[in-house]
Amino acid sequence: MNLSELSKLLEAGTPPLDSWDPDYCGEMPIEIKKDGSWHYMGSPINRISMVKLFATVLIQESNEYFLKTPVEKIKIQVEDAPFLITNWNWQKSEQGDVLCCIDNLGRQYLLCQNHPLILKTNNSTNNKDAKLPYLTLNHGLTAKINRNVYYQWAEVAKQIDNKFYMESANELFLLG
Repeated sequence: MNLSELSKLLEAGTPPLDSWDPDYCGEMPIEIKKDGSWHYMGSPINRISMVKLFATVLIQESNEYFLKTPVEKIKIQVEDAPFLITNWNWQKSEQGDVLCCIDNLGRQYLLCQNHPLILKTNNSTNNKDAKLPYLTLNHGLTAKINRNVYYQWAEVAKQIDNKFYMESANELFLLG
Protein backbone atom coordinates (compact mmCIF):
# COMPACT_ATOMS: atom_id res chain seq x y z
CA MET A 1 0.00 0.00 0.00
CA ASN A 2 1.39 3.43 -0.83
CA LEU A 3 1.52 6.33 1.60
CA SER A 4 -1.37 8.21 -0.02
CA GLU A 5 -3.71 5.21 0.18
CA LEU A 6 -2.72 4.53 3.78
CA SER A 7 -3.34 8.19 4.69
CA LYS A 8 -6.79 8.20 3.07
CA LEU A 9 -7.71 5.00 4.87
CA LEU A 10 -6.83 6.56 8.24
CA GLU A 11 -8.79 9.75 7.50
CA ALA A 12 -11.95 8.03 6.19
CA GLY A 13 -15.13 9.29 7.79
CA THR A 14 -13.94 12.87 8.31
CA PRO A 15 -16.75 15.41 7.64
CA PRO A 16 -16.26 17.97 4.84
CA LEU A 17 -15.49 20.88 7.20
CA ASP A 18 -13.87 22.96 4.45
CA SER A 19 -17.08 23.06 2.43
CA TRP A 20 -19.26 24.18 5.34
CA ASP A 21 -19.78 27.93 5.83
CA PRO A 22 -22.09 28.36 8.83
CA ASP A 23 -22.85 31.51 10.79
CA TYR A 24 -20.85 32.23 13.96
CA CYS A 25 -23.12 31.51 16.93
CA GLY A 26 -21.04 32.68 19.91
CA GLU A 27 -19.13 30.77 22.56
CA MET A 28 -19.84 27.54 24.39
CA PRO A 29 -18.27 26.82 27.81
CA ILE A 30 -16.22 23.90 26.51
CA GLU A 31 -12.50 23.82 27.30
CA ILE A 32 -9.84 21.33 26.25
CA LYS A 33 -7.18 21.14 28.95
CA LYS A 34 -3.48 20.68 28.19
CA ASP A 35 -3.78 17.02 29.25
CA GLY A 36 -6.27 16.47 26.40
CA SER A 37 -9.35 16.23 28.64
CA TRP A 38 -12.53 17.99 27.58
CA HIS A 39 -14.65 19.97 30.05
CA TYR A 40 -18.10 21.53 29.86
CA MET A 41 -18.79 24.33 32.35
CA GLY A 42 -15.78 23.18 34.38
CA SER A 43 -16.87 19.53 34.60
CA PRO A 44 -15.09 16.76 32.69
CA ILE A 45 -16.88 15.24 29.71
CA ASN A 46 -16.49 11.56 30.54
CA ARG A 47 -18.42 10.13 27.59
CA ILE A 48 -15.61 9.35 25.15
CA SER A 49 -18.17 9.00 22.32
CA MET A 50 -19.22 12.63 22.91
CA VAL A 51 -15.60 13.83 22.92
CA LYS A 52 -14.89 11.91 19.70
CA LEU A 53 -17.97 13.46 18.08
CA PHE A 54 -16.89 16.98 19.04
CA ALA A 55 -13.34 16.25 17.88
CA THR A 56 -14.55 15.41 14.36
CA VAL A 57 -15.94 18.95 13.93
CA LEU A 58 -13.12 20.86 15.68
CA ILE A 59 -11.16 23.42 13.66
CA GLN A 60 -8.68 26.20 14.35
CA GLU A 61 -8.88 29.55 12.55
CA SER A 62 -6.78 32.61 13.42
CA ASN A 63 -5.55 31.00 16.67
CA GLU A 64 -9.11 30.37 17.85
CA TYR A 65 -10.91 27.04 18.12
CA PHE A 66 -14.41 26.30 16.90
CA LEU A 67 -16.86 23.43 16.70
CA LYS A 68 -18.20 23.67 13.16
CA THR A 69 -21.32 22.04 11.75
CA PRO A 70 -23.20 22.77 8.52
CA VAL A 71 -25.45 25.24 10.40
CA GLU A 72 -23.38 26.74 13.24
CA LYS A 73 -19.86 27.64 14.30
CA ILE A 74 -19.23 27.86 18.05
CA LYS A 75 -16.05 29.06 19.73
CA ILE A 76 -14.45 26.95 22.49
CA GLN A 77 -11.25 27.28 24.55
CA VAL A 78 -8.08 25.18 24.25
CA GLU A 79 -5.24 25.48 26.78
CA ASP A 80 -2.48 24.13 24.54
CA ALA A 81 -3.06 21.62 21.74
CA PRO A 82 -6.44 19.92 21.56
CA PHE A 83 -4.93 16.45 21.24
CA LEU A 84 -1.95 14.43 22.50
CA ILE A 85 0.07 11.80 20.67
CA THR A 86 0.09 9.04 23.27
CA ASN A 87 1.31 6.04 21.26
CA TRP A 88 2.98 5.13 17.98
CA ASN A 89 4.11 2.28 15.77
CA TRP A 90 5.77 1.65 12.44
CA GLN A 91 3.74 0.96 9.28
CA LYS A 92 5.16 -0.41 6.03
CA SER A 93 4.61 1.50 2.79
CA GLU A 94 6.15 1.71 -0.68
CA GLN A 95 8.00 4.82 0.59
CA GLY A 96 9.60 2.82 3.41
CA ASP A 97 8.74 2.67 7.09
CA VAL A 98 6.20 5.27 8.14
CA LEU A 99 5.75 6.41 11.71
CA CYS A 100 2.10 6.10 12.69
CA CYS A 101 1.11 8.45 15.52
CA ILE A 102 -1.90 7.57 17.70
CA ASP A 103 -3.68 10.34 19.58
CA ASN A 104 -5.52 10.27 22.90
CA LEU A 105 -8.78 9.47 21.07
CA GLY A 106 -7.29 6.46 19.26
CA ARG A 107 -7.06 8.18 15.87
CA GLN A 108 -4.03 7.48 13.69
CA TYR A 109 -1.92 9.92 11.67
CA LEU A 110 1.14 9.23 9.56
CA LEU A 111 4.23 11.38 10.07
CA CYS A 112 4.67 12.68 6.51
CA GLN A 113 4.42 15.88 4.47
CA ASN A 114 0.66 16.07 5.17
CA HIS A 115 1.22 15.69 8.92
CA PRO A 116 4.73 17.01 9.72
CA LEU A 117 6.27 17.72 13.09
CA ILE A 118 6.59 21.36 14.11
CA LEU A 119 8.44 22.81 17.07
CA LYS A 120 6.72 25.53 19.04
CA THR A 121 7.11 27.28 22.34
CA ASN A 122 5.03 25.86 25.15
CA ASN A 123 4.16 28.26 27.97
CA SER A 124 3.79 25.47 30.53
CA THR A 125 7.54 24.80 30.72
CA ASN A 126 9.96 26.68 32.98
CA ASN A 127 12.31 27.31 30.06
CA LYS A 128 10.55 29.91 27.92
CA ASP A 129 12.99 29.24 25.04
CA ALA A 130 12.20 25.51 24.95
CA LYS A 131 10.43 24.32 21.84
CA LEU A 132 8.36 21.16 22.01
CA PRO A 133 7.25 18.93 19.13
CA TYR A 134 3.67 18.89 17.87
CA LEU A 135 2.16 16.91 15.03
CA THR A 136 0.34 19.00 12.45
CA LEU A 137 -3.18 17.71 11.84
CA ASN A 138 -5.98 18.81 9.52
CA HIS A 139 -7.99 22.03 9.83
CA GLY A 140 -5.26 24.02 11.61
CA LEU A 141 -5.11 21.60 14.54
CA THR A 142 -2.09 20.11 16.30
CA ALA A 143 -1.39 17.26 18.67
CA LYS A 144 1.30 17.66 21.31
CA ILE A 145 3.78 14.80 21.47
CA ASN A 146 3.31 13.28 24.92
CA ARG A 147 6.43 13.05 27.09
CA ASN A 148 6.61 9.23 27.03
CA VAL A 149 6.38 9.19 23.21
CA TYR A 150 8.99 11.94 22.96
CA TYR A 151 11.47 9.92 25.03
CA GLN A 152 10.77 6.77 23.03
CA TRP A 153 11.41 8.70 19.82
CA ALA A 154 14.60 10.19 21.27
CA GLU A 155 15.96 6.64 21.55
CA VAL A 156 15.45 5.94 17.83
CA ALA A 157 15.99 9.46 16.44
CA LYS A 158 18.81 10.22 14.03
CA GLN A 159 21.33 12.78 15.23
CA ILE A 160 22.61 15.13 12.55
CA ASP A 161 24.67 18.22 13.47
CA ASN A 162 23.54 18.14 17.13
CA LYS A 163 19.86 18.03 16.14
CA PHE A 164 17.56 15.05 16.39
CA TYR A 165 15.29 13.90 13.58
CA MET A 166 12.62 11.28 13.13
CA GLU A 167 12.72 9.51 9.79
CA SER A 168 9.38 8.56 8.27
CA ALA A 169 8.51 7.77 4.65
CA ASN A 170 12.15 8.46 3.72
CA GLU A 171 11.93 12.04 5.02
CA LEU A 172 13.46 13.66 8.10
CA PHE A 173 11.39 15.62 10.61
CA LEU A 174 13.08 17.77 13.26
CA LEU A 175 12.39 16.45 16.74
CA GLY A 176 14.56 18.88 18.65
